[in-house]
Amino acid sequence: MSKYLFEGDYSNKSGNVKVKLFLVHFIDEGGIHFIYSPHLDLSGYGNTEADAKESFKIVFEDFVDYTLKKKTIGKVLKSLGWKLKGTMKRPKNIVAPSITSIIGKNDYVSEIFDKYPVNTFHQEVGIPTYA
Repeated sequence: MSKYLFEGDYSNKSGNVKVKLFLVHFIDEGGIHFIYSPHLDLSGYGNTEADAKESFKIVFEDFVDYTLKKKTIGKVLKSLGWKLKGTMKRPKNIVAPSITSIIGKNDYVSEIFDKYPVNTFHQEVGIPTYA
């Protein structure tokens, strides 16, 4: 498994999420490390790669906690280009957008790939079936 692949289980009283995310690691001009998930448009940062990964973990947990509590995770994923087959409350299949479509539609992602040397790895993402 790649060191740039974030894997984790997260749960709260609203639901559970098992996830494997495609992440981008890059260092900006100031030497700050970033870990970014183009599929969720979430990032973490720090003085080291480990700090950035820890920051990303906190941001991801906040995202999941908030969207599960507000019951908006399906809406948020759709707004990010994900395809939900079935109903929003009970999707049967959830498909993340391709990275090329994200790069084409998101100027921030395009800038990252154009401006910085990046390390990337791809893995399917698991989202709860009751998103």
